[in-house]
Amino acid sequence: MTDRRCDVAVVGGGITGLTAAHALLARAPGTTVVLLEATDRLGGTIATEHTGGFVIETGADAFLTEKPWALDLCDRLGMAERLVGTREGDRRTYVVHAGRLVPLPEGFMLLAPTNLWALAASPLFSWRGKLRMALDLVLPRRSGEQDESLGAFVRRRFGREALER
Repeated sequence: MTDRRCDVAVVGGGITGLTAAHALLARAPGTTVVLLEATDRLGGTIATEHTGGFVIETGADAFLTEKPWALDLCDRLGMAERLVGTREGDRRTYVVHAGRLVPLPEGFMLLAPTNLWALAASPLFSWRGKLRMALDLVLPRRSGEQDESLGAFVRRRFGREALER
């Protein structure tokens, strides 16, 4: 085994680890950063699969091309040509529920429903789950500055059913 020295070791090659490594190198050029990933690919849960003529995004994350800074970052990283857009006229997001593709209700933006009528009419969530999500409108905001995972945030604000689906 060779002796490898570095200034910083980033554990995990998912989106958070990749972002941390990129930010370190951008803010402190010359820093030696080692990215440690347990699998044979980077990206964590974010992946694109091509199955039966369909493009399937396996991660819970979507890329918002309306954000100029995100497109700029992809361009700087040499990834802009690898972005896969959606079909014009069919920009819906679907999830598998009970063995079927079910569209996310219209108006879901960054995990938050902006169209309550569409959410109420959606077959994706039970009425109990919908009522639990509606509590987000009246739940007090979290106090303190503690870090919270995305999963913990969704569970706390919208309930377990919203997190699992």
